[in-house]
Parts: sequence; C-alpha cells; structure tokens
Amino acid sequence: MKILDRFVLRSFFRPFIITFIVMILFLLMQFVWKYIDDLVGRGVEWYYIAELLFYTSATLVPMALPLAVLLSSIMVLGTLGENYELAALKSSGLSLMRVMRPLFVFICFLALSAFLFGNYVIPIANLHSENLRRNITNKKPALSIRPGIFYTGIEGYSIKIADKYGPNQNLLDEVLIYDHTQNNGNTKVIVADSGKMNVTSDEQFLEITLYNGHSYEDIIPKKRKDRDNKPFVSSAFEESLIRFNLGDFQAGDLRKTGRKEFDMLNVRQLSVAVDSLNDLLANQQQEFARQMVDKYAYADLEEKERLAEESAVENDSTQKAVIKGDPESLSPHLLENFAPEMRSRILQNSLRIARGNRAYFTNASAQYNWRKMMIARHVLEWQKKFSISFAVIVLFFVGAPLGAIIRKGGMGMPVVVSVFIFIVYHVTSFSFEKLGRFMYWTPFQAMWTANFILLPIGLWLTYKSATDSVIFNIELYLKPFQKISDIFVRRFKKLGS
Repeated sequence: MKILDRFVLRSFFRPFIITFIVMILFLLMQFVWKYIDDLVGRGVEWYYIAELLFYTSATLVPMALPLAVLLSSIMVLGTLGENYELAALKSSGLSLMRVMRPLFVFICFLALSAFLFGNYVIPIANLHSENLRRNITNKKPALSIRPGIFYTGIEGYSIKIADKYGPNQNLLDEVLIYDHTQNNGNTKVIVADSGKMNVTSDEQFLEITLYNGHSYEDIIPKKRKDRDNKPFVSSAFEESLIRFNLGDFQAGDLRKTGRKEFDMLNVRQLSVAVDSLNDLLANQQQEFARQMVDKYAYADLEEKERLAEESAVENDSTQKAVIKGDPESLSPHLLENFAPEMRSRILQNSLRIARGNRAYFTNASAQYNWRKMMIARHVLEWQKKFSISFAVIVLFFVGAPLGAIIRKGGMGMPVVVSVFIFIVYHVTSFSFEKLGRFMYWTPFQAMWTANFILLPIGLWLTYKSATDSVIFNIELYLKPFQKISDIFVRRFKKLGS
C-alpha cells in the first residue's frame, strides 16, 4: 500500500469510527426513551436490560452506517481541501479519483460487510431484542396498564382505565374489562366506577377489586330459533374481585423466543417464506374458485338434470311430483312462471343468498389483500438487505466530492450538510417503503428509488469536483438571467431615445 493510500485511509478511519459510535448511541437513546416505561421498575435483572440494549444496538447499524459514511467522507475530503492538501495532490498530477480510490475500495468492502451483517446478524438480533422486550414488558403487567389505552397483555382480557393514581399507582378510575376467555367476541363486559389493583405476594396473580359496577353478558342459545330473542344477563355489584393468573409471565427465562417475523429472517429464509405464502394464496384462490363453480356453474347442466331425475325417481314415495311445462309456454320474465304466493319467498331467498355471497366475497377479498401485503412485506425486507448496502456506496459518492467542493472540515459545516442529506434520504426511502407496504409500488421500486435518485446526483458531484467546476457560486447561476435583463435594458434605452 502506498503512502497516499495509508494517509487517506488513516484520515478516514477516525471520524468514521467516532461518527458511527455516536450515531449508535444517539439512536439507542431514542429507543430507551421510547420504551423507558416498559423497562423501568419491573424488577428485571440488569443483565437482561444490558442484553436488550446490546441486541438493539445491532439492529440500529443499518441506519447509523450510511450516515457515518456520509459524514466522515465529507469531513475527510473537506479537511484535505481546507488545508490545501487536496490542491497539492492535484498539482502533483494526482486526480480526485486517484485520491478517492482507497476510500472507494474500503467502502465497497464495507458495503459487502453491511450486507453480510444485515443478512446473518440483524435477523438474530431482531429476534432476541423483540422477544426480550416483550417478555420484560409482560413481567409485571400491572405497570403496563395505562390510562386511556386498552391493555391486552393478559390473555383473554382487554382492560381499559380512565385514570391511575395513588401513592403506588394502584387506584383506578372508570374501569372497563372485556372478557374474551370464551372466544365469543365482546359478549361479556364489566364496567365499574373505580377499582384497586394489587399483585399477590407470590406475584402469581393480579387482583383487581372493582367498586360500584355492572356486568353484562350476551347469552348465545344453542337453538337457532331462540337467538332472535337475544337473551342476556345483567347484574350490579358494590364490590367484586377479579384475579388474573400471571404465572405465565413470571416463570421461565426472559430469553424465550416466540414466532419469527419477516424482519427476523435472512435472504434464503425470506425466499422460502415468499414461495410458501404465494403457494398458500394460490391454493386459497383455487379453493374459492372451485366453491363458486360448484355452486353456480352450469357447464354440466345436463348431467345435473339427469342426476336430479334419478334422485326424484328414487324418492318418488316421499317427494312430490315435478310437473314440467312446455318450454315455449314459459314467460321470459322468470318470476311470472311461478305462483304469486311463491314469488315473495323466491325474492327473499335470492336476497339472502346474495347478501351471504357479498359478505363471503368481502371476507375473502380482505383475506387475500392481507396475504398479499404480508408477501409484499417479506419481499420488501428481501430488497432492503441489498438496497441499504448499496446506499453506503451511493452516499459515499455524494459525500466525498461534496467535501472536496465545500472545502470545510471539522464538525461544523460537514455535520449540517450531511445531516440534511441524510434526512432527505431517510424521509424519501421511508415514504417509498410505505408505498410498497400498501402495494402502491412494487417492492423493487419502493426500496431502490431513493438510491436511484441520489446516485446520479453523486456521480454529477464527482464529475464537477474532478473537473474543478464551480457549482456553489451564485453568480454562475445568475449570469443567464443577467444577460436577459441586459437585453431588456438596451431595448428600453433605445425606446427612450
């Protein structure tokens, strides 16, 4: 390695490492402030919290790395330009591309490392961090019940309170509890004016004492004819005690894992998951089409009529005879071929079938859209692993020539410029990703458009910097307008003379 390459890389490493660590800490503090209520005061050992922060910091690397590359590249080239070292290198016959070559090789290696890290490390970090955070949150669910928000951490119940006060924050106001233990929907509800919440000494049960309330429960009869009466049970109470079992939250290791989400899979697993989801969606659509064909298709009408006639002959002793009229004497209006007393029944049955089919179609369509959105989320995650790695290279080509142009080092102007560029990149990429989530754009468009917008800008800046073009001189851009204004001024002088 030549002296120039060592000098440029050594100048790049220090601001890059410092910026990367600072960005990780900054994003980690944002995570802590977001979930501080879920982590503090639950009696969780410190090493669980430290482990959660460690895994979370690993998940923040894809966001911190591009900004670190952008800021450090602006700082390095800006410092070289500010100290006239870049001018000395150019005067000795070295081009800007030659100066950037060792950095470009390192950035390519960094992008490859970012892809491998995102493919093999981040899925595991997402899995452990999400499960640790969920298990820590559920360790003491009494602390998670917040005013104005339904709490569903206790299986089979939804709890909402208007306010929580008292020395121990265990006094409740306006308590609303939905009981879903029977899996019958919102058929049982308990409302109370106030309540008191305590955890038993062995931390196995959460006890809520309710005062001055009512309970309401819908009764679903087994006989269909009794359902129209809509029976229910209502009762009032002055004091009632409800005990919730917390054994599932207190026992076991907080590191126990649950179901894997799409952000917890690597590229190979995502490809397998997408294929499985597509096969499942295709099978459901084929099953839906088969059901509709069996109900309403008449391609085999003659075969169905033959089977119906055979069935009528076999059941001749129990069924009424079917009288068939002359087809030519039938009215073109379908209902006129039936007796007047039958027409109302036919219309009611038709409306009932139509409403049932519409509800069935609506539910099937919603289910298909949900599955398509899940497929899109998996494909987006697959594309994201490549696009973020490529963004490291793109932001380098934006930052390095921009630093050579502005010729300012240190933590002043480079920080302002890099933060502005990164905010633009982050906002656009996040907005495009949301378009992909809702299937307005394809996953490829959603994840790569931000890179494709910044890439030509970076190449244009590199070209302008390599040719020593002046692009921040305002007089350069006002010169065409100045010529136009001079033409009008000369014409007005001629008219005045």
